[in-house]
Amino acid sequence: MNYSKVQFISWELNTGPLKFKDPQPPFGLVGTYPGIKLNSPTDSRIDAHSQCVDIQARLAFTSNAMSQALKDADKGNDVLKVFMGPEFLFRGAGGAYLHDLLTGWTGAASPELGLAAPYNNKWAGLFGGLQSLAANDNYKNWIFVFGTALSGSFPTLKGTDGKYYLDPTKPGEGYNTALIQLGGAGNTAVNYASRKHYKSPIDYLKYTSGSDPIQFKDNTILPADPRTVIPADVLGVPEGGALFNLANVNDAAGKPLVFGIEVCLDHASSGNSTNDYGRIRTANQYVKIQLVPSGGMELEEASIRLLPATGPTTNSYAFNVDGLNGMTTGNGCHTQVWNGSNGTPVPPTSKLFEASNGEQLANTTVNKVAATIQLPDAGTINDTQLWKNGSGSVRIMKTLPL
Repeated sequence: MNYSKVQFISWELNTGPLKFKDPQPPFGLVGTYPGIKLNSPTDSRIDAHSQCVDIQARLAFTSNAMSQALKDADKGNDVLKVFMGPEFLFRGAGGAYLHDLLTGWTGAASPELGLAAPYNNKWAGLFGGLQSLAANDNYKNWIFVFGTALSGSFPTLKGTDGKYYLDPTKPGEGYNTALIQLGGAGNTAVNYASRKHYKSPIDYLKYTSGSDPIQFKDNTILPADPRTVIPADVLGVPEGGALFNLANVNDAAGKPLVFGIEVCLDHASSGNSTNDYGRIRTANQYVKIQLVPSGGMELEEASIRLLPATGPTTNSYAFNVDGLNGMTTGNGCHTQVWNGSNGTPVPPTSKLFEASNGEQLANTTVNKVAATIQLPDAGTINDTQLWKNGSGSVRIMKTLPL
């Protein structure tokens, strides 16, 4: 499809941890991750049953968020709708899902996971579930950036029965993955997955005193990618690169749209310990739409790299959805859409949309996401069981020229 316009849609909600003062000395901050925990005191990092229910619940809320966006989105076939959620949208009570739960299984589940129906047989997992939601012709001109999903893997140990089990006494390896999916029936294969490269100290809890001892913390999980490696980030990287195209997603002249994705710290112009700028600028690349799902980041002028490389970038855009901070507060969420910058100060007129916490803003429509959903195997799930301040709202912004 050729597109002459674009419409940005954000899912604004807080995806940070629960934090509170420890009543015991030394009275520091402690924290837990919101999420389904059915089998306390089972280790939440390897509690596959609770994690599966958590995934199904978040999929149901995601479906409602998509429906709320659809109600007021532009119906034009020449308008590309770009729906994005924040970093940490999917993570569970342990801080990360077991990595296999992202893609599920095509036959019976491993008996070592101890799962009951419906999860012990064929199950599509988180990413399969998200793809099924998008595989609807109501969304045939949509791109979904499903925030990020946190997952982890453990070494194995051989039990006395001769079988191999996960060994949570050893540090796990962590992955922070963004799934980008083209909507529409028949488009399931048109997708891209990119992992965050630079792990931030806030990606996992670093609070210790009084907090849940059996969840991922900053000192009990290792990043998949070392900071010393600077990714190439050019088109053609099969997974993890910051630049990508999607098949049959073109501009008005039929030229493939160039997208870029930088997850939170990957967009930073300082603080990532390796690059002076975000991944796209470091690779000396330019994009039509620069996507920044984050948990504690705003758009940074020095890291914006929009097409064309020279001249006005009026019809190219940087899009940030953050799940940790409001624009003027240290708690909440926000949306930003900018144009007109390539490493230079961004004039106020190029800061097209900036809003926090579902507040009203001109040329945008805000729709509240459902506060409860029903699961056949778990009953009523409240949004505050999954996210600190609930399921938030979707913001549908005015259509822009592309």
